[in-house]
Amino acid sequence: MKLIDKVAIVTGASQGIGKGIAIGLAKAGADVVVNYYKNVEGAESVKKEVEEIGRKSLLFQGDVSIRNDAFGLAQTTIETFGKIDILVNNAGILIPGALLDLEEEKWNRVIQVNLNGVFFGSQAVGKHMVESKRGGSIVNIASISAHMPEICDGAYTPSKAGVIGLTRMLAMEWAEYNIRVNAISPGPIMTSLQRQAFPTQELEDARNRAVPMNRHGTPEEMGQVAVFLASDDASYITGAEIKADGGSIMNMFKMIRYLSDSK
Repeated sequence: MKLIDKVAIVTGASQGIGKGIAIGLAKAGADVVVNYYKNVEGAESVKKEVEEIGRKSLLFQGDVSIRNDAFGLAQTTIETFGKIDILVNNAGILIPGALLDLEEEKWNRVIQVNLNGVFFGSQAVGKHMVESKRGGSIVNIASISAHMPEICDGAYTPSKAGVIGLTRMLAMEWAEYNIRVNAISPGPIMTSLQRQAFPTQELEDARNRAVPMNRHGTPEEMGQVAVFLASDDASYITGAEIKADGGSIMNMFKMIRYLSDSK
């Protein structure tokens, strides 16, 4: 097991990509701290799955956009497990809206969660990694939207572009402490929220035609990428962004076909 006896924190781990990553880390041997904001039932379910795999788990309720919550998450993890080896900054939100009329509170909330949350979490865990002289791995969840903005997705695209820039800055500043910082940019991933956006097979098929691999990805596949980046298999990789998108970002003609089919 690649991550045997490592301790990992996953933010926003109660569902979707966060859940897939938490379970993937546990299967690779890590004990997992499951952070959640509101979805306590989902978080408890993930904790149970981690423990059924044979790993230890801890729930932590908190809002990553609040600095004190981020530092509390790190401190609670240290008090419980004695260390932090891996942090996955996954928590994120999307509040749609056209930029011309986007309300200030909607812009601020997305930036606070998606960008500030990554910074606060990284800072809290990074301080521990530096002080312990153990190093570690931080994986930030960005999005191909950072490169291919969608109309009316509000502050989401700017926030995810910021995550990629922040990843590179952290990687550069913290390399001397043996802290590797990388990002994953998922494409269309079939989560419960994505299912709501494409509720019929016809709509899902049309969306799939925009992807060169002709399908959505899965949370489990994102978990496999996170395990790789967190493991020693990626020991010489830092400041990187892995696009796990089925080739979506390469093929505008597929996107044109999707848009045409969706009319």
